[in-house]
Amino acid sequence: MRNLATPAEMVEDILQSPELQVRICADAFIGLLMMADVQEKEKAACSSQAV
Repeated sequence: MRNLATPAEMVEDILQSPELQVRICADAFIGLLMMADVQEKEKAACSSQAV
């Protein structure tokens, strides 16, 4: 079983691949960026609560 990529990993893959850049629409890419941002904020909040 394979793990799914996180939104941040998908954004990184797209930024590194010109082929993927031409295949994704701007709205979808913006959505991935927003999901990646939310995920990072949640990680930071969880980390500060664990301390």
